[in-house]
Amino acid sequence: MRTNVSWRDLYAAAMLELDRSQLPTKIEVAESAIKRAMEDSMPDDKLRAAQERHDMADALRALQTLQRVELTRTSPACSNSREQLPAER
Repeated sequence: MRTNVSWRDLYAAAMLELDRSQLPTKIEVAESAIKRAMEDSMPDDKLRAAQERHDMADALRALQTLQRVELTRTSPACSNSREQLPAER
């Protein structure tokens, strides 16, 4: 059952995904899980809940950055690395 998978596990799966064709789905699933967890968070322990919400907000920002960087780039990041090296030693 899917309810046993934490938002943290889904977030980690998205952040560690190497297959760019799978990345959009992993990001979407993780974002949905985080948003659900934010809605479902219980205010029993306010300090713990605040830290958890902070962690979730950080995770959402990281997923958005991953999506922006990985899914919009057209060539590998290392393709220009030799061109940027100084010509002289």
